[in-house]
Amino acid sequence: MTAYSIQDNELWVRHAITVASQITVALYVFCMSWSGEKKLLQAAILMFVVGIIRSCQKPWALQSASISAMVAYLSPSALRKQGMVARFWQVCTSGYSYGSKSTRLPEAAAEEKDIYLQEFAQEARKCVLESELAHDQDATVKLAQHCLVDKYVYRLLADIPVPYSSRIKILREFIALDFRHAHHILDMMLLSSFEHFYTRKTMLNSGLGLCSYLLLPFLALASVILFSIGHKYYHDYNATDVKVTYILFSCTTLLEVIILLLDPFISFTESVKVSQHSLLSCGYRAKRPTVLMKLATLVSCKDYVNMHCYIEEAPPGCSALILQFVHGYVRGGWKEYIHNAASFRNFNGRKGHWTLKKRSLPHLRWSLNMAFDRSVLLWHITTDLLCYDYTTAGNIPECATGSAVISRYMAYLLCIHPEMLMPGTRNSIFNVACHNVELILGDKSPLGNLVHNAVRLQKELLELQDEGERWEVVQGVWVEMLCYSACKCRGYLHAQKMSDGVELLSRVWLLLSNMGMETFADRFQKPWHVMIRKEAPDDDKEEEGHEDGAGRDVDNEINISVV
Repeated sequence: MTAYSIQDNELWVRHAITVASQITVALYVFCMSWSGEKKLLQAAILMFVVGIIRSCQKPWALQSASISAMVAYLSPSALRKQGMVARFWQVCTSGYSYGSKSTRLPEAAAEEKDIYLQEFAQEARKCVLESELAHDQDATVKLAQHCLVDKYVYRLLADIPVPYSSRIKILREFIALDFRHAHHILDMMLLSSFEHFYTRKTMLNSGLGLCSYLLLPFLALASVILFSIGHKYYHDYNATDVKVTYILFSCTTLLEVIILLLDPFISFTESVKVSQHSLLSCGYRAKRPTVLMKLATLVSCKDYVNMHCYIEEAPPGCSALILQFVHGYVRGGWKEYIHNAASFRNFNGRKGHWTLKKRSLPHLRWSLNMAFDRSVLLWHITTDLLCYDYTTAGNIPECATGSAVISRYMAYLLCIHPEMLMPGTRNSIFNVACHNVELILGDKSPLGNLVHNAVRLQKELLELQDEGERWEVVQGVWVEMLCYSACKCRGYLHAQKMSDGVELLSRVWLLLSNMGMETFADRFQKPWHVMIRKEAPDDDKEEEGHEDGAGRDVDNEINISVV
């Protein structure tokens, strides 16, 4: 690994200046201790070349993996301005697959003459309705890999919108895969992204990078051979110095050979994190602190320990289960809901409204017609209360398990990574709510609006006599919230969190983008004039007004202030 965080890549200039100063001092010392023996001089020069190249590889790798280098690669204007010499130098020093003008300029022209959102929505819906699973899944995976892994993922991570015409092709290839192979494509995209930002992969893909990688062991070996050949000059030197020099030369050569031999066998496997957090558990621990929290109180970090040191992980297989939920939700949206630009925009702005509409539960809209972070907290507490009823009964439906996993994962994002949940999410709202729950558990406060509204929502859900239908409603709302959050998260944040492991939200984000859903860049950089409001159904207009908070009852809002 060359970087432990994505910010390290942007500091390549600082590393380059440090390396330049170190090389300058080393060359000065070398010139001052210039030896007259030819063999020893040759051995020293070769070893210095090895050291200089190895030192330069660090800032080189960081620069190649930086966001600025990625954006420069994706810029079509830079390609038009390049001359032959500049293009040759880029191919030698950059690890990106630049290709030829005949292959990249048509892509730039397609971006300038892109289709409108209205045409994209209609064509994408037709593509999904007429889609069939490919007979040769392996061949389709290879085709999708070339399109998605090698090109598309870089645009997503750099928050650069992809032309709608290109997204139609991506959707057509991705929708032909079964879920197992589609899941494999997501893994490949995430692994490729991790290797790009946090390893030397991009540098080694360049011509000079690969040559230096293969050449260093042989240069080091040549220096050892030259040093051993010049043994007749050693009588003028101290025997201990000669032995130490032998050891240093040999160890350097051995390290270079080991790197060359073992590097092909080193693979990175990105584990998917489905971290779990519970507001009620945090409030309970705050009321009845553990030994660790009592010790943390002495150094005034009780709240930090309560939030960060009791994060659990979901059971294995939950990630694939949730992705199946999302996959089915998006397919259903293309088939049943999306038919033009307006419905496409509305569908990507759903936070649970579509599920309530399909289940004929308009009286539950009040729980969604509020700030998104508050709505997440409300449904999180309600889901925990519903799960507690089944936990005490000893029978937990499978649908309830999936809902609980998403609920606690969203609470984890709200508490630990609020910037990924949605831009503008307040990172203190979880702490305030936890303190409110602590006061309620200690009988120091009446039932606040937060818990009161959660109990109200629980009672309204319990009015559904069919247990399966009840949990399908909860699951549908959570899937919509998860997709809404993924669409609103920047690609840069997904790349940033890869250093700690791949988040479930990143997988959902890639799945949504591959299936034609709106991304963060699309939302703010695509033209709005393609959205035709008058074509939206009346009920969509009504729900849209509710989503924006128009006409809502103030009494139904969650007030999490301590009372």
